[in-house]
Amino acid sequence: MAKLIDLTEVNKIMGEIIVTIDKSKNQLIEIVETARDEYEMLSQELNVLKNKVDQVIMEVDRLMLKDKLVRKHLADVSKDFKTYKEADIKRAYENATDVKVDLMSAEKEEQLLKQRRSIIEVSLKRSLKNIHNAEQVVHQVTVAATYLKGEILSALGDAGMDPMSIGVKILEAQENERLRVSRDIHDGPAQFIASIVMKADFCEMLMASDVQKGLAELRELKDLSRKALKEVRGIIHDLRPMSLEDLGLSATIESYVFEYGRENNVDVQFKSGKVINEIEPIIKVAVYRLVQELLNNIKKHAQCKNIILAIEYGTKYMRLTVMDDGIGFDVDGTLAKLRKKQISYGLLGIYERVEQFKGEIQFHSKTGEGTTVTIKLPVTREVTEHDE
Repeated sequence: MAKLIDLTEVNKIMGEIIVTIDKSKNQLIEIVETARDEYEMLSQELNVLKNKVDQVIMEVDRLMLKDKLVRKHLADVSKDFKTYKEADIKRAYENATDVKVDLMSAEKEEQLLKQRRSIIEVSLKRSLKNIHNAEQVVHQVTVAATYLKGEILSALGDAGMDPMSIGVKILEAQENERLRVSRDIHDGPAQFIASIVMKADFCEMLMASDVQKGLAELRELKDLSRKALKEVRGIIHDLRPMSLEDLGLSATIESYVFEYGRENNVDVQFKSGKVINEIEPIIKVAVYRLVQELLNNIKKHAQCKNIILAIEYGTKYMRLTVMDDGIGFDVDGTLAKLRKKQISYGLLGIYERVEQFKGEIQFHSKTGEGTTVTIKLPVTREVTEHDE
């Protein structure tokens, strides 16, 4: 006779696992934050070093010119014994020697600063890669914890291991996490505040010695604050655009592409049909994310001047089309490379997002001929369930 499973004991074990995962997740987040702080410190050190290198290069150039002049003067003095005395020759020699020593010292300082700059640049690249990898792990742990907490287990029981339902549940969990992050950024954008505080400390030191320079730094601080506020608001909007619920999908995308075109100096034409049937909220979010990812890919790689984005609505399905006049690319070759590297964002992430909703996606692109992307998605999850 088969032994009955003690569900109470199973739930207890699952609860312990979830607690352990949550603790590990919090530790990972602390590691990411520490890595970000180190990255910021290295970035600031690199900026200081770059300024020092520029100053030392100018000093080396100045000393090289001075060295030529004093050596010429020494040669002239040494040849003209009638005009110049031994004391004059001695002074010219000592002056030439002093300039040569200063030049050699400055050249050595330049060499050391450039070496340090190269080391920091390598460290920054490594640090950025570590931050990215850690964030990927945090994301995976978050999905795993969400799964174990039952938000996706319920889908498994209800839908009989349906991949679409699982994928959609994961996406819903991700969107909830994005909403939480957007609130955290809104309440305490620590990174920007830290930069502003450091700038304020610098201003305070300057004001004690040079009021005018201090006031100039304060003006820069004000500009930095405005830029930081604008960027934070942009991040919050990208994470969870409230207009998606208030204005609807088409109006939200129209607003987004307008800002995108203005900021990136690209002509974006947006066309939208009339909504026939109500679109499920999670589908709206998916389409908005797809538009973001497609336009972000265009910004990074396409080098285009014109984009056409169109949305057509049907009774059961909707179609998103994005065209650009950029440099184009090898679709199959790029996908193969991404799959080999197991990269789940960017182009491959777009494919995965469409597949989660049992949609269809086609890329048409050739080198030098631009790119056209066509995506077909259901307006609700029920559409695909009924069609099966």
